Amino acid sequence: MSAVLREADGVDRAFRKLDQIKQQIQWWESGAQPLQWLAAGDVSMTSVYTARAISAQQAGYDFPLVWEGNLYDMDSWGIVKGSPNVPAALKFIAFASLPAQQKQFAEIMHNGPTHKQALALVAPETQRNFPTAEQNMAQALKVDSEFWIDHGHELEERFNAWAAR
Repeated sequence: MSAVLREADGVDRAFRKLDQIKQQIQWWESGAQPLQWLAAGDVSMTSVYTARAISAQQAGYDFPLVWEGNLYDMDSWGIVKGSPNVPAALKFIAFASLPAQQKQFAEIMHNGPTHKQALALVAPETQRNFPTAEQNMAQALKVDSEFWIDHGHELEERFNAWAAR
């Protein structure tokens, strides 16, 4: 995706496509909106937080997740320099990173665990909707963080100007 944006005409090409579909786009501002719109029939597809989609499925809604071309990026733990209790923070990070803890968190919050050994602890029918499940990661595209660090501000400004037209 960012390879196309890095091409000489890539960003202009993306904005031309946005121009073509602008009238069919609804931009959501809170995590609840996409599923409310789906339930009401206001949209036929949407991006969504995985945890919200799984909760809706458990509530009886037929909102299947489509993983082909999904985007992923990495998050990490950090301890702010000068924090008063670094040993406790390190202990928490070690605890939260254990496979058994990640399994519990993933099953409660419906988010995929990052520790690969944690996936093996989760029932296959549960992990099929995790973004980190092997079959879903195989179809995923990694967000190019370097591209967005280098160009995010200018593209956000351009996008906001485009959206305001």
